[in-house]
Amino acid sequence: MEEKTGLSFKWPVDREGADILLIHNAGEFLSWLEKRGLPINFVPLSAHGPIRIAVMGDNARFCNEEELGKMKEMVRRDMEDDCRGFSTGLTYFPGMYAHTDEIVELARVAGEYGGRYVTHVRSLTATFARTVEEAVEIARRGGTSLQVSHFMAIPDLGRFGDILYEIVGALEKINRVIPLPGIPNAQLKGGYRAVDRALEEGLDVGLDFIPYVMGNTTVTQLFPPWALMGGTEALLGRLADPAQRAGIRRDVETVKDRWPQWEPGSWATNYLKCLSYKMLTILSVGSERNRDMEGRRVVDLAKVAGKHPFDFLADLTIEEEGAVVFIMGMSPEPWSEKVFLQGQDHPQLSVGADVLFPERGAPPQTAYGTFPRIFQHYVRELGIYSLENAVHRCTGLAASRFGLEDRGVIRKGAAADLVVFDPEAIKDNSTFRDPGRYPDGIDCVLVNGAVAFEGGMFRPHVQAGNVLTAG
Repeated sequence: MEEKTGLSFKWPVDREGADILLIHNAGEFLSWLEKRGLPINFVPLSAHGPIRIAVMGDNARFCNEEELGKMKEMVRRDMEDDCRGFSTGLTYFPGMYAHTDEIVELARVAGEYGGRYVTHVRSLTATFARTVEEAVEIARRGGTSLQVSHFMAIPDLGRFGDILYEIVGALEKINRVIPLPGIPNAQLKGGYRAVDRALEEGLDVGLDFIPYVMGNTTVTQLFPPWALMGGTEALLGRLADPAQRAGIRRDVETVKDRWPQWEPGSWATNYLKCLSYKMLTILSVGSERNRDMEGRRVVDLAKVAGKHPFDFLADLTIEEEGAVVFIMGMSPEPWSEKVFLQGQDHPQLSVGADVLFPERGAPPQTAYGTFPRIFQHYVRELGIYSLENAVHRCTGLAASRFGLEDRGVIRKGAAADLVVFDPEAIKDNSTFRDPGRYPDGIDCVLVNGAVAFEGGMFRPHVQAGNVLTAG
């Protein structure tokens, strides 16, 4: 889907890839977006992953001084093209191989232009608190504000994951009669403590969270860092080799999360060990031949195929050339969500959907239900937020984290990005198995003053979104 050509990149303009757009820098891409038209607003950030690949290829190592200099110049060019900050995904290839010092230097360039540092930290599991501390360190040393995306930590359930999946229904029933404590989440609490220390120090730190007991990402994230060295093509070769596949499976089943990720044998986020195969559902695949797998649990598909779940995932990864997106977690229910309801009242916590839109197939539940769920569940059912506070966390607070002073507020002269909804009727209708269902209670959505949704109908011809650059 993406072809690397020196310091340039190619993207297919349409799904068939009949037309190819050659992009050399952020400025060209943003100009193309503006001419093409957008249904929603778009905030550009200088992205670490493509920059590192453009300079270093698929090399799984620290950068040298010359490579760092080239990357800094690319970030600088992006910032001069009015990107609003610098972003990293440090649990993903190739960011997982970047030393903290590398990220500090690149974030410092963004900070020179008033940009913020936005990050998906290295771990959402047993080293989460340490990775939040790293993010704070990068912002402190780089002289930037900080935004930590999808602030959540998954407890390491180990062997208990399979058992929990089988008994969670019974636990939910008991919880309705006798409130039960949730699963302890020391890493999440440790992450909040790191943020509070940074705020007391005077740093500008913001967070956002997903109001579900799940997340979505690519299948390559299920395999250890060493298996990803050289990129997707190299991973597929290792999975096809019986001896290397056995080594990958051994690590998946035994390696505990450890910091730092770049040391031999370390792995910051071993999702399968922390959770369970039973908590994985295929969201989308790249080909038509496996389309019937979408929306089905990995363990069920593996049983039909007569394979161990690991071998099923490995074979599917090879067959789809890595183009598999999955959901991890469970349906959000009162007891299961207590694991994340530990800090939702934090004043710096805004709401984010974290949606990964697949090329084909349905997006995750978060795409259709995130913001309606806040009002339905966190306001009406749990009473964690007042209506006004929930609106602020979904709009003004989120916009302020990216310097969007005319967004997320209703006042004369501000942008008319508005949602007209009934606070007593708004309801998330998406489900774990059927995510693509519109919510109830939303009458109208305006994007920059143009009606994009009304009467239960989305208007795809309305392309009123803007590229919200810093200039």
